Amino acid sequence: MVAVRGSAGAPVPLPPGSLAVELVVEGIPIAELEPGTRLRVGRAIALELGPGAGRSGEASGGVREVDAGTSVPARVVEPGAVRPGDPVTLEAVRVPVGDLLDLHWFRPDETAAIVAAYLAEARAAGLGEVRIVHGRGRGVQRAIVQQALAGVPGVIGFAPAPPDRGGWGATIVRLASPADPSSDGARGDRSRPASGRP
Repeated sequence: MVAVRGSAGAPVPLPPGSLAVELVVEGIPIAELEPGTRLRVGRAIALELGPGAGRSGEASGGVREVDAGTSVPARVVEPGAVRPGDPVTLEAVRVPVGDLLDLHWFRPDETAAIVAAYLAEARAAGLGEVRIVHGRGRGVQRAIVQQALAGVPGVIGFAPAPPDRGGWGATIVRLASPADPSSDGARGDRSRPASGRP
């Protein structure tokens, strides 16, 4: 639920752009959320938390949890009017991209799309090499991963992981720099050993 500081119970319009009022929410640890996290307020309003550890909620806008002394800056992505008591839910949580993707939790029909999305994020984050864990099994996930890698922009090569990094249960992927526009397709390269990273 949300409260709007100084609203006296009346609906408060939130236009697009920087949040100019302070919203106080209950049950969501606002200060612990990453910048880019989206909140849905009521049915119409979407907010995106901004960078910054927090600031005093006295004179500026932002979002804070009940009993917290600081608010987190936010911007209104989808405008509307907020009313005290409107429900607040997490819409999306931004997860930092690491150099490992474990596919054990995903179904084979999800694999290609997940791999493509992950590699786009990894490349944008400047990672040069990542490890995709697909498991040994019968090779279904491995085949899907390798087929997907052949068409993902920015993949400059891939090979099975060395034994100490997953062996046949993982694939090492080398990525082009995000600034390299000439990398538009992958080439499986089993002749070059994978590095000692992920």
